[in-house]
Amino acid sequence: MLRLGSQQRQLAVGAACAAVAVAAVFAYTATVSSEAATKRQAAIDRYGGEQAQVMVATQDIGAGTPLGTSNVMQMSWLTDLLPRAEVAEELDELFGLVAEQDIKEGEPIVMDRVGDGSSRISVPAGLEAVSVASDDVLAVGGSVQEGSFVDVYVETGEGRIALLGKKILVLETSAAVDQGSSAAIAWVTLAVTPESVSELLSASCKGTIHLVLPGGQAAPEEA
Repeated sequence: MLRLGSQQRQLAVGAACAAVAVAAVFAYTATVSSEAATKRQAAIDRYGGEQAQVMVATQDIGAGTPLGTSNVMQMSWLTDLLPRAEVAEELDELFGLVAEQDIKEGEPIVMDRVGDGSSRISVPAGLEAVSVASDDVLAVGGSVQEGSFVDVYVETGEGRIALLGKKILVLETSAAVDQGSSAAIAWVTLAVTPESVSELLSASCKGTIHLVLPGGQAAPEEA
């Protein structure tokens, strides 16, 4: 009868243990994959089951960033969960385009939020366009829109309020870009003198910008 030495027995036991471990890993992987498939199927069943291949951001994409294989890829998406706007389906549709708004990782690429990088706005000669954060409350209940002239104030953390400029032209608002009937203002773009840009940006970092509509001006006409 063949007798195994001590070292050979150890090797045999080790090999057997390794085989058991490998089998356990495969079993665990299969279980996880099965659970993921089950959850995915449940989501598909819940939301109707129809899917589409669309382009999705694989990372946060800042405004002005070119779109390509480094930050977007084609993924399956439940159609019921897609935005109602036109969504890019192929990478070729995004060739040469840049993000015109910040796009979060995992968001489908909506064509209204990308462009060729050219400016959508016309800046008056001698002025510069600068955007600052805002909201409906700070922008006169959302009444501020393209073509408005506003007085701009900053409120600091100490509760102090200072006037930054009067009759400043509003070039654009986020609500106009989003084009939704209930879109809220998240930012506004103002036309200011070159020497006022740094002051406005510094004020927006240190405090809260308030926009005030002076009396005596007609509401801008809707496009």
